[in-house]
Amino acid sequence: MSKAMARRLVATGVAGAAALAGVLVQAGPAAAASTGRSDACGTYACGSGTFTWGKTTLHGSMSVKFPCGKGLKLGQVRVIVTGTDGVQQYGKPRITGKCGSYVGFYNLSWSQKVKIRFFQVEVSSTKGQGSSGYHRYRGNVVDNPLT
Repeated sequence: MSKAMARRLVATGVAGAAALAGVLVQAGPAAAASTGRSDACGTYACGSGTFTWGKTTLHGSMSVKFPCGKGLKLGQVRVIVTGTDGVQQYGKPRITGKCGSYVGFYNLSWSQKVKIRFFQVEVSSTKGQGSSGYHRYRGNVVDNPLT
């Protein structure tokens, strides 16, 4: 603490110290990490992604489920990240062949040089026919509170 700041605290007394303490308390939570969730669901696939934000990073998990009995063979989930430069990037697809229940993918991370503006998840399922067999759904867009 500088001498000038110490003199101001003495001059303002207890109220000044309380105000300074209030500023310090409020600075802590603002620096804390924030978490966001994107959910995507349709007739042929459902899933979500929950990530904790950094300015240029995401850390979290995703899950996906696709129905049994509709001839579907695979389900997948991936994250779509858009930077403050407007460039959209697609994460590695996480794929499962297990139908009827959610399959989770944990301890995932994303890092890039440009600040992240928002993310969303995309889920899909396929009958094994290539891109013509995909049923694809995008989740809600989650804005980065740190940018």
